[in-house]
Amino acid sequence: MSWFDMRVRALREEARDILGVELAVEDGAPLPFDWLPGAHVDLRLPDGLVRQYSLVSRPADGHLYLAVKREPESRGGSRWLHEALRLGQILRVGAPRNLFALDDGSDAVMLIAGGIGITPLLAMYRSCRETGRPVRLHCFAREQSGLAFHRELEGQADVFLHVGLDRAALQDRLTELLSEHATKAGLYCCGPAGFMQQVRERALAEGWPESALHQEHFQATKEPTPAGSFELVLSASGRQVQVGAGESVVAAAARAGVEIPLSCGMGICGCCLTRVLDGVPSHCDDYLDADRKASGNWILPCVSGCSGARLVLDC
Repeated sequence: MSWFDMRVRALREEARDILGVELAVEDGAPLPFDWLPGAHVDLRLPDGLVRQYSLVSRPADGHLYLAVKREPESRGGSRWLHEALRLGQILRVGAPRNLFALDDGSDAVMLIAGGIGITPLLAMYRSCRETGRPVRLHCFAREQSGLAFHRELEGQADVFLHVGLDRAALQDRLTELLSEHATKAGLYCCGPAGFMQQVRERALAEGWPESALHQEHFQATKEPTPAGSFELVLSASGRQVQVGAGESVVAAAARAGVEIPLSCGMGICGCCLTRVLDGVPSHCDDYLDADRKASGNWILPCVSGCSGARLVLDC
C-alpha cells in the first residue's frame, strides 16, 4: 500500500461524539490519488495503529473529509482522534480503497444509514444527485443530536430522517420502506452490525434479490473462533511454522519471518487476502462472499484459520 503525509486542515463537530476531519496535501498541492463513492482510507496513527474511515468528500473537493464516531469501547483509534488530534498535525494516509462501490448504471438506488454509517452513503447520495440518478437516502439515529450532516440533509426531498425509533418501530418502518422497490434497484446499507442485519432480513423478506443488497461493516460481526494447532506452510517464502491453538495465521507467519500485509485485523478490509494452495480454510471474516469462501481458494489470515492439519499459503 502507498502512504502519503497529509496535514489536518480542519476539525469540526458534525454531531454529538462525531468528529469531522479534513486532510489536505501540504502546500496546497493536488491530491495524489482519485476515488469513487464508497471508498475508504487507512490512517496510520502516531502509536502505530491503523484504522479505516470512509471518505465523505469527492476528489473535486481537493481534500479528504472523514467523520469519526467516538466509540465507548474504542480499540484506540477513535479515542485518540477525538482526544489527541490537533490542527496542523501530520497523519500518514493510505491510498483510497473501495470495497463498497456503487454499481454503475442509472437504476434507482436506496441508501439506508444507521448512525455513523452515513459516511460512505452520503458520498453515494451526492454522486447520484450530480448525475441525476434516482436515489432515496434514509438516515436512522437514536436521537437528533447524533445525526451527522443533518444541516446538509434536512429539507432535501429525497432524504428521510428517522430518529428515536425503538426496535418494534424500526421493524415496522423498514417493512414500510422495503415493501416497494423498483426492478433492478440497488440497496446499500451501512451502520452497526445489528442494524444492518435487520435491514438485510427485512429486504429479503420483502422480495429484494440477494444480488441487490450491498453492505459495509465497520466492525466484525462475530469474534474469531480460535483454531486448533496446525502446520502452516508459506510456499513463496519456503518456510513453515506450527500455528498454536488460538494464534492467528498472521502472528504465526511473523514468527517464521514472513510479514503478511495487515490493516484492520478484524477480517473486514481485505488487506491481508491470501491465496490458499492447499488445505481447508476455516473462515471467520466478513470480507469474502459465500462463493469465494466455498471455493477454498482464499483466506483472510488475520482472523481465519484451518479446519485440518495443514494449510499452504502463497506468501
